Amino acid sequence: MIAKIIVHGENRIEAISKMKRALEECVIDGIDTNIDFLYKILENEDFIDGNFDTSFINKFLENESSTHKKETL
Repeated sequence: MIAKIIVHGENRIEAISKMKRALEECVIDGIDTNIDFLYKILENEDFIDGNFDTSFINKFLENESSTHKKETL
């Protein structure tokens, strides 16, 4: 891990908004990062609504994979 970003907000929506802004402003050169992946999670409706559990990442990746396949057809 190179960095850890923690944000706080009055509510979930505000905290998500602050995290998106922090990720947009984050600059890391010379190595690959997962910033794009994290940003996509922050835009996911289930994540925004708080509808997730420990299987969220696997389901998210499966959905992203199937969406990407549909877009390339």
